Amino acid sequence: MLATDERREICSALLASTEKIVLPYNIPLQNTLVSRLSSLVSRLSSLVSRLMQKSKSIVLHRYPYSDSSWIVKALTEECGIVSFIVKGGKRKESPFRGALDPLALAEVVFKHNPNAELQFVKEATLLRWHESMRGDLLHLAQAQVMAEMILRYAPQGVPLDEEFQHLEASLAELDSRDLADGAFARWLLATCEMWGYHLELGACGRCEKPLTEPAADFSPESGTFLCKDCLGIASPRAKKETLDGFWALHRNLPFQDFQYTENALISYLRNHIGFLKEIHSLQWLQEIRKLCSTPKT
Repeated sequence: MLATDERREICSALLASTEKIVLPYNIPLQNTLVSRLSSLVSRLSSLVSRLMQKSKSIVLHRYPYSDSSWIVKALTEECGIVSFIVKGGKRKESPFRGALDPLALAEVVFKHNPNAELQFVKEATLLRWHESMRGDLLHLAQAQVMAEMILRYAPQGVPLDEEFQHLEASLAELDSRDLADGAFARWLLATCEMWGYHLELGACGRCEKPLTEPAADFSPESGTFLCKDCLGIASPRAKKETLDGFWALHRNLPFQDFQYTENALISYLRNHIGFLKEIHSLQWLQEIRKLCSTPKT
């Protein structure tokens, strides 16, 4: 909730007006009227507070609304996914410049009308632009996948505080040279947990014995790991790099290339969510991976 200068001015003006009421011939009526007006001021203050929201937000997507304005879809800490109309946002002198760029972390003040599809932004203060992440094509592509998955598959119209906290932390990791490796894989694993698709990384899904080394196989359809004894002479479906990456996630170990583990987690989510809506940024991520793996000549 937000106590803005505008709200204080409205309330002060109404309170001042009650003090100026003079009804000399009927004092009880005057007292009653003042009491009712004071109650009205209190109710108006509460109403304005409910309409105005102040929340941290992360921009998931932005597209043009007119020659000078944007439609911004953002994940907010307080209200979940919200669609904003940002009038004049394209102008150089816009007060929102930078704060509502894609993947930017900002603090926004907006009038929240639950019956309206678009909310009007009053203020936006940039908190973190993630400059280092934007300078790395791979990390930027990973962040775009994260944003698009939340936009397309997270529940709409409800608070998403866990999703916000995990996305904020993961973007900060991608923006850090020391923590960027594995940030996307950790976010995918956390998303599986948040959306109810738990993965038991530390035990065999068949014999249920604790794993003391990387699993011998992984099934993205069932989300189960197999130990060497349970796999037996069968050939594993999962790559060794995939299994080593899962083990690194489970033990919080450093690992250089989580690419195959990330693909396995995405496949696991595909099997459970359905991915009826295509994640366009996944194709872009694959192209960037190919570009980054191309040997320099």
